[in-house]
Amino acid sequence: MSECGELSDVPHRFIPDAEASRLWAQDRIAFRDCKRLDHAKGDTIKALIQ
Repeated sequence: MSECGELSDVPHRFIPDAEASRLWAQDRIAFRDCKRLDHAKGDTIKALIQ
């Protein structure tokens, strides 16, 4: 029952467009997966309570 991880930190340097896109995509995928897992956990808890 852990919380979602932190969002990615933005490096304190120039980030080329390709790297920025890759980092952004990785961050969004991790966030999406975590939120889906949270939703599934909530559904399971609700089903067990009923």
